[in-house]
Amino acid sequence: MFTHSVDSFSNPHHDADVRTTINISDAILSELHERARQRRRPFREILEETIQLGLSATPPSCEQPVRIETHRVGIKSAYRGLSMNQLYDQIEAEDAGKR
Repeated sequence: MFTHSVDSFSNPHHDADVRTTINISDAILSELHERARQRRRPFREILEETIQLGLSATPPSCEQPVRIETHRVGIKSAYRGLSMNQLYDQIEAEDAGKR
């Protein structure tokens, strides 16, 4: 995948333009140029508008809680309540003691 540098002018202080260089993929660059051509607007305006829309979008959220189904696996009562790492260490220690 190739990336291109795109120069953009922004106006954060409303009285001065700032030039910024970003790396952008070929596919995104082509799509932005196509939108600018279709709308007959400057590329810079389309780029700024697209970035602004992305920044103002509400991030997706998980609306429903995740439910995890558990299953009994027949762990010895001595091992219940241990984390997976602790359980692994215990089993590994038992196996080493058998050698």
